[in-house]
Amino acid sequence: MVRKETVKGELGARFDKYLTRITPFGFSGALLAAKENEIILNKGYGMAIREKGIRNTAQTVFSIGSLTKQFTAAAILKLEMQGKLNTNDHVSKYIDNVPKDKDSITIHHLLTHTAGVINYTGEDYDVMRRDETIQKILNSPLLFSPRERFKYSNAGYSLLAAIIEIVSGQQYEEYLNEHLFKPAEMAFTGYRIPNWNERVVANWYIGETNNGTHLGKPYPYWNLLGNGGILSTTENMYKWYLALKNDAILSTHAKKKLFRPFLKNYAYGWDVSNSEHGTLIHHDGANDLGSSADFRWFVDCDIVIILFCNQSYGESPLIFQIRHKIEKLAFGEDIALPPAILKINPIALRRFKGKYKLSIGGYVILSIETGALKLTVKGQDAINVIFSPKQDKYFRYSDLNYRAKRLFEALTGGDYSYLRKELEEEERMERWRRLVLNALNTGEPKGSAKEIKVIGTLPFPRKEDAMETVVQLKCGKETVTFGLVWREGKLWGMTTEPDYPFMLFRPVSEQVFVGYHLGLAKNLRVSFNFDNSGFINGLTIHKKDSSVIAQKVEIAKKN
Repeated sequence: MVRKETVKGELGARFDKYLTRITPFGFSGALLAAKENEIILNKGYGMAIREKGIRNTAQTVFSIGSLTKQFTAAAILKLEMQGKLNTNDHVSKYIDNVPKDKDSITIHHLLTHTAGVINYTGEDYDVMRRDETIQKILNSPLLFSPRERFKYSNAGYSLLAAIIEIVSGQQYEEYLNEHLFKPAEMAFTGYRIPNWNERVVANWYIGETNNGTHLGKPYPYWNLLGNGGILSTTENMYKWYLALKNDAILSTHAKKKLFRPFLKNYAYGWDVSNSEHGTLIHHDGANDLGSSADFRWFVDCDIVIILFCNQSYGESPLIFQIRHKIEKLAFGEDIALPPAILKINPIALRRFKGKYKLSIGGYVILSIETGALKLTVKGQDAINVIFSPKQDKYFRYSDLNYRAKRLFEALTGGDYSYLRKELEEEERMERWRRLVLNALNTGEPKGSAKEIKVIGTLPFPRKEDAMETVVQLKCGKETVTFGLVWREGKLWGMTTEPDYPFMLFRPVSEQVFVGYHLGLAKNLRVSFNFDNSGFINGLTIHKKDSSVIAQKVEIAKKN
């Protein structure tokens, strides 16, 4: 099995070149890609622990987030193989005092997110005991009747983990370690059982902030157990993929159940869908501390891609920005790359910091983050210049800004009719109503928002032919940010983790910098202008067919 970093063949070299080039522009993590049981790439990029200068490698340990759910599902099926339960059993068979409204919930409902139970029981790393968590789930109102519809539920998988403990007589992690991880030779997968001192565990970063790892958190944390937070390596997850291809751990019958999709293409701990490359078995996971993970198995051509990241991209999970680019590379498509860059002392970047006013309107603001110049924009005109939407889309962007503000004016006034009118699919109405209410932390939003501010609209990097409008709502002392995603003129998605308009820049000469946006795979060149005294007084943004000048109007004081 793999012990060293692997780069094999033309495809492995393409993966490696892409990830190496984008690392200075915001990538940090590891990738394992394989085809037909042959590993093409297994390598780490960026820093595992910045403060100690420790790099990510093929052996670095990462948090796998909600990929944990597939282990919970596999453990349930293993118990079924052992004759200790049946997925059609009611939860009340194993848990006492189940309320009458939840008496019809089965293990199958929990596995497929069709039970109607709440999503979260609390913050991930609050100390919570098992029985306390069970009661919190059971005492919460059902969101809908079991089997009625799909709603992703982390709490449902924590309940499954509790059933695993009750039925097996072992702690959740102990059962997984004995019946799944040891047979698959996964020595570095788990919460606390592996000897983590033998490996580097990647810290999580948002910008310059180090958020540590699971190992620094209190334990047990039953808000997370069973649904997320397991640690692993790319190599160990590849071993798990190999185990799922044979019958060493799960029988053929059990694996058919594991991968059979139900509502919204969700099977048991996996999404199973049809893609342009055939059947795709996949899942992802992320936390709000900088960690994210993605597992993709294209069954028909037997390509597996395992991607782990240990820093965010802006405020959003890093996997969202690059996983589709990696998929395109795997199937022979080309991705625009940033050029090779010069190394520069971060102290030397300070003279470039500041606020620059564009001649056409709007501002760009340069600060320093992770040793790069971070360019953020203010105003739709500045967004248009930096992110290069086609000029014929400018009117559409202005129209979406207007519609977004009108939408939130209606929502915060308690009027949901405008949201229903804008939706691509009306079935998302209730989900997004709850998203707004939860973000505003209020039973009803009427009068709760003091100010609605539209940051602007830009191309949506996670999906082609889509646009995202970023909106900020000030509620008392708190500011809540939403991203509205539009496709073909209709509202397609809503998130509280929008893609802020920013880009990281690195030098290619003493005067010229190149920026690269990971999600858009877009390069942008800027050069700085100096006065007679050698001080920077502006910059020029170089476009394909034109250039835009910005005058420096303010020197940044921070960082």
